[in-house]
Amino acid sequence: MAFYCSASMVLPITSRFVKSWANSAPIQDEIDRPVRWNSNADLSAVANRPVRLCFALGNAVIYAFRFRGVYTLSDETLELTVEQRRQFDEDGFFLVEDALEPDEVAALLAVIDAFYVRFAAERAFGPHEALQMRNIVAADPLLKEMMEHPRILPLVVDLMGFNIQLRTSHLDVRPPMEQEHGEKVLGSPESFFSWHADGPNFGWPEVDGVLPFMEMKVGYYLTDLTAHNSGAICVVRGSHRTSPWLDGQREKGADPERIVEVNVKPGTALVWRTALWHCLTPNLAGDARKCLYYGYHHRWMRSSDFDHQRPEVLAGCTPIQLQLLGELGTGKDNYTGDDPEMHPVSRYWRPQDEDIPLKAWAEGQRR
Repeated sequence: MAFYCSASMVLPITSRFVKSWANSAPIQDEIDRPVRWNSNADLSAVANRPVRLCFALGNAVIYAFRFRGVYTLSDETLELTVEQRRQFDEDGFFLVEDALEPDEVAALLAVIDAFYVRFAAERAFGPHEALQMRNIVAADPLLKEMMEHPRILPLVVDLMGFNIQLRTSHLDVRPPMEQEHGEKVLGSPESFFSWHADGPNFGWPEVDGVLPFMEMKVGYYLTDLTAHNSGAICVVRGSHRTSPWLDGQREKGADPERIVEVNVKPGTALVWRTALWHCLTPNLAGDARKCLYYGYHHRWMRSSDFDHQRPEVLAGCTPIQLQLLGELGTGKDNYTGDDPEMHPVSRYWRPQDEDIPLKAWAEGQRR
């Protein structure tokens, strides 16, 4: 998240949430009313120095902001770099090359291939039929472990805070397709996979016509997608910062200058805002495209592919895994407070530290 100052802008914020620093010297402290800052006047004293803001959002503290094109990160950041922060804010995504080691890729492919063979036999798949399997964390222990991968989870916490849980998890297998799919306009309604942004039925609430930062996803690509039309995901750079413009413009398609075909080698991870408009290229290559996706959102929201995981899935989980699977530290389905008759309260809304062990984990990582 970032503030972008143009000629002037209004920041309706209070001292309870905001303090600012320029080389550790306060430039605006104890803000108790809406304040108008002019980037050509009030900030002229720090125009050539990085300016950092931090503010609390629920239990998350966001520490990366930009003034006059300068991004900075606080000491609270776990792994996120300044460039990753900029790309995530401005483009809506960034790549992590070699996020997975070759042996990890091989182990995951073995699990995915076994599921494909099973469902292809049970459901009589055709030769070009794809498999998309949801709630994969409940299907295999290795797929469950991937939701807290040590190279990626710190980035997720840096971007969303520690009060998070899993929104979805799924695997995709897309075998080679018939060549006629390559004749369709990319992402058009006539194509096999049209442009869209992820969201629930009836959509997300909009703020001034723009979708707020409600969730994010991590994609792990396990096969070679470096060639054009190998089934790679395509994203429209920066489309998360505009209105849902394709709702009325699907026939026109996306601006070719903004389309990025994510052609990557095995083991690469894509960290992205699901408000980005995205689609898939047809897989006209010789091998099936195989990947995993894990979506994260705030714990006061509901997951999309499970309400409550089965006891056998939860058995043996670590506290962090339980948090990511939507469980409470009490082990109960919910918590009604000390006075449930007069003042019931949900710990998804008012969590205790035992409900969000990612908080202590993040603090330990920073020491």
